[in-house]
Amino acid sequence: MLFMVAAGVGLVLSGKVKKSGVDAKTATPASEIVRSATQIMVPLIAIFAAYIIMNGHISAGGGFQGGAVIASAVLLLLLANPSQVLNAAFLSIIESLAGVLFVLVGMAGLIFAGGFLDNRVLPLGQFGAFFSAGTIPILSVLLGVKVGCELAVILDRFRS
Repeated sequence: MLFMVAAGVGLVLSGKVKKSGVDAKTATPASEIVRSATQIMVPLIAIFAAYIIMNGHISAGGGFQGGAVIASAVLLLLLANPSQVLNAAFLSIIESLAGVLFVLVGMAGLIFAGGFLDNRVLPLGQFGAFFSAGTIPILSVLLGVKVGCELAVILDRFRS
């Protein structure tokens, strides 16, 4: 499902008009309304994504959902400025680093607690408190970074 959505967005972002053979990215830039709305909305979307990621262990949400919201902010930036180039190599490095750290936290559970990704490496805290749930908030942040970077690179690859 996620691949199909990314493929559809990629078709929209490609900007190629088949009838005339003209690249729409160079023909018509985004309007002033789209650029202004992007400047207002992207910081709000980033704050909302951070909220979803950080509160995933006590409410609905988590790393995957927050990462998808981060990717939607990247999509908005790409729609507002079609000529913008993402540094895919840097995003791939960050994504890989988040994946390695995720596995290392899992290994810490294997070494210091009962098994791989065991939650009891850190104190569990009070039920419903922000600083609770052991390693789940850390895993949620790492997953959010990984998904956000991965989807941003997918969006960039589909538009070129």
